[in-house]
Amino acid sequence: MKWSYQVTRLFGIPLRIHVTFLLLLLFFAMAGARAGEPYGPLYAVATIVLVFACVVVHELAHSLMARHYGVNVRAIVLLPIGGVSQMEAMPEDPKQEIKVSVVGPLTSLTLAALFYLLALVTEQTLSGKSFATFGPEMFSKLFWINLMLGLFNILPAFPMDGGRVLRGVLATRMEQVRATKVAVEIGQAIAILMFFFGIFYLNSLWLAVIAVFIYLGAEGEEHATMIRAALRNVPVTRAMLTRIETVAPQDSLGSVVEKACHSLQADFPVVEGDSVVGLLPKEIIFAAIHETSRETPVSQIMRKEFLSATRDETLDHVFQKMQGQGISLVPIVEGNRLMGMINLEQIGKYHMMCELAGR
Repeated sequence: MKWSYQVTRLFGIPLRIHVTFLLLLLFFAMAGARAGEPYGPLYAVATIVLVFACVVVHELAHSLMARHYGVNVRAIVLLPIGGVSQMEAMPEDPKQEIKVSVVGPLTSLTLAALFYLLALVTEQTLSGKSFATFGPEMFSKLFWINLMLGLFNILPAFPMDGGRVLRGVLATRMEQVRATKVAVEIGQAIAILMFFFGIFYLNSLWLAVIAVFIYLGAEGEEHATMIRAALRNVPVTRAMLTRIETVAPQDSLGSVVEKACHSLQADFPVVEGDSVVGLLPKEIIFAAIHETSRETPVSQIMRKEFLSATRDETLDHVFQKMQGQGISLVPIVEGNRLMGMINLEQIGKYHMMCELAGR
């Protein structure tokens, strides 16, 4: 993820923090100062750091369970709105998806129980008022926050954990696409109720925004599931581009721009001899146009680490890997020799043509 930086590794999984997270710390420090309490800024920053430590534990539970079932976890990323485990794909076995999804909320509820006991032992007040202040009653705050995090994620609505649990349960009784449609419909109904409840009953714009986020997240999950189903068992050779232009490491940025301007191709594999040594996707080309000169060699701007696929892989498998790693371009190779190229636009075009043709 752009603008995120690795700070450590947990059980071999990179932990990355987005730069906007620092703005969140600054915001809470200022809020603590305005509260007028002794050590308000310190308590405020300490609270948010401890809260996100709990979020990391929540996401780590997801990641370790997913890795147990053979899913590659690229990183855990902390954002101002929470944390996300970047997985290449969820397990296809519904029972495994249920376990991966439910372990996060269960971890948060376990943490809530732990902090509840610590609050009792240290005689901290457990009223909801302690949650809204910047005082020293950390255990009480962490109890309420983990309780809400666990309960909120249990909501049976995508992209919450509960939505995936619901889909997994339904998928044990029906085909996965149908299970996803039913889970999405339930999740979107909950989102609509949350929206109107937030606007007209609680007068909470924040709850309404969350409801919109849930509604759109459910829609996106349904669309992605339908695409994966349509691409299942389809050889990548059925959709890959074969008439493609390549560039060499010593070529200049200017020559690449000329090729892009006079063809429909915007992404280029970088080939030296018979081997693919890099990729030059359009986003790198656009950035280089503004940041470097036309004489800059491709070798200085190309992506040297990249995902590749073989001719015997299926489109759904390649699509899942592209989604999981957040990339839009994959060369198809035999050994290191370039055989073709697949990108998200080509996958989308193939999917639409399959639907029109009725497969």
